[in-house]
Amino acid sequence: MGVMAIIIACGKEEEIAPGTEAAFLPMGSGPILSHSLKTLEDTPCINSVVVVVAKDRVDSSIQVIRRFGCTKVRGVVVGGVNRMSSLRTVFSKVKTEPSVVVIHEASRPFISQDVLTETVKSAKRYGCSIAAHKIEDAAKFSPKGLRVAETLDRNTVWAAQTPQAFKTSVLLDIIDTRNKGLKLIDDESAFVPEPAETHMVEAGSSNMKIRTRHDLEMAAALFHAKLVGVNQKVILRESKMPAVMI
Repeated sequence: MGVMAIIIACGKEEEIAPGTEAAFLPMGSGPILSHSLKTLEDTPCINSVVVVVAKDRVDSSIQVIRRFGCTKVRGVVVGGVNRMSSLRTVFSKVKTEPSVVVIHEASRPFISQDVLTETVKSAKRYGCSIAAHKIEDAAKFSPKGLRVAETLDRNTVWAAQTPQAFKTSVLLDIIDTRNKGLKLIDDESAFVPEPAETHMVEAGSSNMKIRTRHDLEMAAALFHAKLVGVNQKVILRESKMPAVMI
């Protein structure tokens, strides 16, 4: 029992170009995948981790896991044709079912321990919990091209992200083979069985997904900014000088 995290590092949704998975592109001292792995490793409520990758990425994934000392990783699984089939494959290999499962996209390297902890806590209480960010701009509903059908209240519209956490019993119902055509992350809420419900956790805009080369450039800039911020804190602490905010 416990909390198992599944990192999805393969599939069309994890590519920024055909055959180029975001998870294995470099960022800082390691590939993008390593940043999520390190955060999961350092989050106390996460007991085990499974990494889902393409067949030709198994060896490189194992190298990343060993290089960064990710002791919570219990296995590397070859993913299926889509996210649903990948999750079914993971559960076909799990010997002891966890109480909660956390699903996270490797292409979101800036996930925080606080958000992970809160999604797990909320999943235990509600059955399903998803990281999300409230949309700040006015939102337009346009089901037919560029013609606006409705203006949505910005205070009611959220962008779904990962991690997404589920009680295992809830997730197993969702990934049941009878639920054909379901696209997990986007419309799982409709499949959450009663009496469970989907609860959202504010994760902020920095929990970005790397989908394009432009996203990759933005992620590199954000990573550099975070790194500079950490180094400045260390320098200030060592010099015992007060921080001056400009």
